[in-house]
Order: sequence, then structure tokens, then C-alpha cells
Amino acid sequence: MKYKIKSFSVLIITLFTIGIYAQEQQVSSLLSNYGLGSVFSEATVVERAQGGLAVVNNNTDNVISITNPALLANLNLTSFSLEIQTNSLNVQTQDAKLTNSSLSLSNVSLGIPIGSKGGFSVGLRAKSAVGFEIDSGDFYNVGSGGVNQFYLGFGYEVYKGLSLGGQYSEYFGRTNKTKAFKSSQVPTVQDINYNVKAKSFKLGLQYKYAFTEKIEVSVGAYGELEHDISASGESRFYEAKQISLNNFEETASSVINEEAKIITLNGLEKNPLKSVIGLGVGKKNNWFAGLSYESKDAIEYSGNVFRETVQPEFDINGSTLKVDYETSNKISLGGYIIPEKYALRNYFKRMIYRAGFQYQKTGLVLNNKSVKDLGMSFGLGLPVGKRVSYLDIFLELGRRGEFSKNKYQEEYLNLGVSFSLSDKWFKKRVIN
Repeated sequence: MKYKIKSFSVLIITLFTIGIYAQEQQVSSLLSNYGLGSVFSEATVVERAQGGLAVVNNNTDNVISITNPALLANLNLTSFSLEIQTNSLNVQTQDAKLTNSSLSLSNVSLGIPIGSKGGFSVGLRAKSAVGFEIDSGDFYNVGSGGVNQFYLGFGYEVYKGLSLGGQYSEYFGRTNKTKAFKSSQVPTVQDINYNVKAKSFKLGLQYKYAFTEKIEVSVGAYGELEHDISASGESRFYEAKQISLNNFEETASSVINEEAKIITLNGLEKNPLKSVIGLGVGKKNNWFAGLSYESKDAIEYSGNVFRETVQPEFDINGSTLKVDYETSNKISLGGYIIPEKYALRNYFKRMIYRAGFQYQKTGLVLNNKSVKDLGMSFGLGLPVGKRVSYLDIFLELGRRGEFSKNKYQEEYLNLGVSFSLSDKWFKKRVIN
């Protein structure tokens, strides 16, 4: 018992120590200059391998759900999960073709069962990230930073087969952007820095029905309530000298009016209700297939922090893109197969084989055309050691935007790895 308590303490400390660096989540996308940046899926590595299907799941004994808190009622093992993801992009604009890649920690979480009918989770993940660099010769624009999400979730089976759950989240982070106008005899630089904060609540449910002795049908739904994300900071102008290719230093004799140098920045991102519903069917520890649908009204922006986001037209690398927002929706289809979970002499039969598909209208409109995201994913769950622990891997291929319609296109390849440690904790030793 002392060993378990010590292990629990170590994991809690690890969770928050590693979590401090969650904002180092990287992205290399020109679209991250809009709003809060590129927003990441809440689905875990396991769920992303199944097309992002996360509102229902037939095998969640050791999977910590961030999307639907009602699924936490399924936890019967204490689980610690750490996820790392890499992202590679081929970007096509009107003026250039770019290739970018990044590697970073994306989520750290801990899930603890409460009795036989409930579960609790705590974690820290990257909600969004800003990462872009544009150099058109006369103009240089670069941005970095992002938003973190700290979350507490709880799920409980209130009636046979019916589970309810709730999740509380806090968002925080910092973004830095620099714009350098190099065409003039004396370059002018604008530094933009702002902090982000917000709170949100999520409610979820799941109902499981034994269709036959072995086949189980599950229905799930959750809603993230309407909330505002606020941003505040400052913008500073100054004359500079160029000391290297894209490195600038303020001149001592800067002639820009001192009062005009610093501008206070404020803004809001208004997020309407997001609702998700899903249906799944499967045989526990053998196979599962499911489908989900997500919908959210258009995001609204206000304030001078999000100037590029809300202005009618935005110039990116010398090309003008018309920007707007609309209702977003997403369809996910996926599942898994475990040939024989307890085949002790055949490792490959104990592995979990996952696959999925997703189609999304992102809510962003470029040049009067919706930006759509089409992707497919594959994954493996590799049993580790004698305990119920897994090394999960997923590969996702897709395309965001379409050059012929949006004058912008990203082809992406995402690879993620999640290591989950699961065990029975806080169990009293019985001595006969």
C-alpha cells in the first residue's frame, strides 16, 4: 500500500512538472495566424486512431477520456498517460510551396476510478498553438506561442447502463508575434504580445445497452457550454537596425513618437455551444465500430488583438485572402479489432488494430469558400509488460483546404505516441 501511495505522489508531481511545458506544443501552419492559432483535437491518441471518435467507446477501462467526461465512469484501473505528437505539413499558397514539421508533448493525464461506478481525471494539454514564419523580402512576419488547457473531469454511473459526467477547464497561455517592415531605409518593427485566459464547462452522458449476451450498443453525447476566451496585451512599434537576416535591434535614435509606440490590446473569442452525439456497437475486448456527429455555430471575434482574424481581407505572403467564419461540423467513423486479447503465446493477436475516417467543415472561410478537412487514420495498441498497459501509436493522413477554391492548401501527416500505465491502486491487501 505504501508503494502505491508513493507511486501516486510521483505521478502527480510528474503530471504538473511536465505540464508546465505544455505550451511548448509546436505547429507550423500559416493558418495559425488566425484567432488563437491552430486548434488541436481533444481526442486522445487512441481516439484519433479511430477517426477522432471519442463520444462513445466500447473499451475505456484504461483510456482517459477528455472529450466526453461520462466515459470516465468506465474506468476500473488507475491510469497515467503521456502523449507525444509530430506534425508534418506540405503547404501550397499562391506564391510558394512550403514544407514544415514539428515535434512536441501534447497531453499528460491521470485517471482514478472511484468505487466501481465512477472515475476522476486531471490533466494538462495543449489546446492551440501559433507557429508561422513569412518572409516576402520587404516584409517579415513570425509568430509563436499558444494556449494550454488544465482540466478536471468526473463521470459516474447513476443508473444501470446510464452514466453522466462533467468537466471543468481553465485556459491560459501567451502568444508573441513580430512584424518587420524592411522596405524603408530604416526598418520599422512591431512586437505583439498577449496573454489568454478563460474557463469552460462540459456535460456528457453515455448509455450502454446489452443487445445480446455478447454484443453491446452504446449511445453518447456531450455539450461544451458557451464561453468567452479573453486576450490582453500590448503592441509596440520602434525603428530598428537589421543585424542579421531576420534579426532586428531597436535604434537608440528611434524617432517614432513615444506615445504612439505602445498600444494596449484587448479582445474576445466568443465560443457558442458545441454539441456532439454518437452511436457505437461492439463486443468488449474484441471489436468495436462507431459513428459521431459534431456541430458548433460560428465563432465570433472582437477587439484589436485579433486584427488579422476579423478584418475583411488578410494579406499572407503577398497574397490577399478574404477571411470569414461559419458553422462548423464534423463526422467521425472508426473502430478497432483485438483478435484475441488473452492469447498469451501470440503477441500479435493481443495487439489492438484501429482505423478511422473524419470529414470536417472547419468553420473558417477563405476566399468565400469553406475550408474543409478530410483525413484517415490508423493505429496500433501494443501491450506492455505484465500489467494492463499499452504503447499506442497512430498515423493520420489528410488535407486541409483546397487550393483551387481557397487559394491555400495543407497536406498533413500526423504521428502520435501515447504510453499508458494502468494498475489496481488503493486496494487493501487481504491476509488469509
